[in-house]
Amino acid sequence: MSRVICQRCIKCGAEYSPSELVNFCSKCGSVVEFQLNYDAIASTVNKGKLQLRDFNMWRYREFIPIEDFSKIVSLGEGGTPLIRSRRLGRELGLKNLYLKLDYLNPTGSFKDRGASAAASRALELKISTMVGFSTGNAGVAQAAYAAAAGLASVVFVPKTASLEKIASMMIYGSKVIVVNGTFDDAGRIAREVSKKMGWMYNGGVINPIRQEGKKTLAYEICEQLNWNAPDWYVQAVGVGTAAIGAHKGFTELLKIGWINDKVKIGCVQAEGCAPMARAFKAGLEEIEPVVRPKTVASAIAVGNPAGWPLLRRAVIESGGTIEAVSDDEILEAYRLLAKFEGIYAEPAGAAPIAFVKKLLNEGYIDASEVIVCVISGIGLKDTKTTLDVVGEPMRISADVESALKVLQGAPSQ
Repeated sequence: MSRVICQRCIKCGAEYSPSELVNFCSKCGSVVEFQLNYDAIASTVNKGKLQLRDFNMWRYREFIPIEDFSKIVSLGEGGTPLIRSRRLGRELGLKNLYLKLDYLNPTGSFKDRGASAAASRALELKISTMVGFSTGNAGVAQAAYAAAAGLASVVFVPKTASLEKIASMMIYGSKVIVVNGTFDDAGRIAREVSKKMGWMYNGGVINPIRQEGKKTLAYEICEQLNWNAPDWYVQAVGVGTAAIGAHKGFTELLKIGWINDKVKIGCVQAEGCAPMARAFKAGLEEIEPVVRPKTVASAIAVGNPAGWPLLRRAVIESGGTIEAVSDDEILEAYRLLAKFEGIYAEPAGAAPIAFVKKLLNEGYIDASEVIVCVISGIGLKDTKTTLDVVGEPMRISADVESALKVLQGAPSQ
C-alpha cells in the first residue's frame, strides 16, 4: 500500500497524483493538501521503531509524502529542545508553560522544516529551481536547503526585509530580488515567475509539502511530553503554515492512537497586520487584506495570507482562537523571554508569550493548562530591533574608579 493517496483541493475536492507538482487547483484555484493512508503508515512504523532513529524531523519520515527517502535533503533540522519554563512561567502565573525552541534549527528558524521537505520533493520531481518569496526566514531556509540539494534558488523579498536576512540568503548562493512593495507583491511576482518558468513555487501553504514538514513540530512536542498532548499549541502566524501543519500533525497522532486528546491551536498576529485575527473575531469566512502592514514583528507582516482557509479550519476544529497583540506587548514579551529564560528570539518568535499573557488575563486560558509556545526565530536576524529596545551601552574611561562609579550608580565621566 502506498503511504500517499493523492493531493486534494480543499474547496472543490479535485484530486491530483502525488507525483504531480500542484500549487493551485486547476479547476477552482484553491490550495491543495496531501491525503495520506494512515493504515499503511501505522503498519510500517511505531513508537518503538522511532526510538532507534536520530532525533530530527525525518525521524517521522513515513508521515511526510516523500516517496524516495534517498532524495531527503537534511541539515539536521528538527529535534529542537522543548523546555519547561520555570522563571517566566512563575512570573506569568502559569504552572505548565513549555517553550519549543525552534529558533535552534540550522538557519535560525522553524522555516527549515518546510524547506527541507520542499527541497526533498524538488529533487524527487527532478525540478531544477525553487522560487520563493519571504520577509526573511523562509527565504534564508530555502537558500540553505537549495544549496545543500544542488538546486538553484530565487527569492523575492519586500523592501522591508532586514539586511541581515537578505545577506544570509545571498551567502548560500541564492538570487535575491528586492521588490519595491509589500510581502504580497513579492508573492504575486514569485507565483507568476514560477508558473512561466516551470519552477517549484515555494510559498507557504501554497506549496503543500511545506506544511507536511512543519507538522513534525506536533510529533516532536507530543513525543517530548511522553506521548501526551498539550492543551495549547501557540504560534505566531503570518501565512499560518506551521500552525496548519501542527494541527494536521496532532490530528494524525490522534487518528492512529498515539495521543488521546485534541490540541487547541492558538495563533497570534500583530495589531498592525492582523487580517486573520480580525476575521476570526468577527466570524467571517473571508479576510480583509491589510494593504500596508506596520509592525515590529516583520516576520509575520503578511497582509493577504493564502493560508487563511486552512488556518480558520484548523483553529475551529481544534477549539482554539486567533488573537492580535500590540507591538508594545510583543516587545515586552521579547524582553521577558531574554530576561527570565535567556532566550533571544526575534519579535515574532516572542509574540506567543504576549498571546498567552493576554488570554490568561482575560480568563481564556487556565493557569494549570499545558501550554507550548513555539519560539520560531532567533533574535540575531533582527539586531536593529534589539538595538532600538536596549539603547546605548554605558561607556567609561579605562580605569577601575570609573567602573565602580557606574556600578554604584554614580554618573560616569
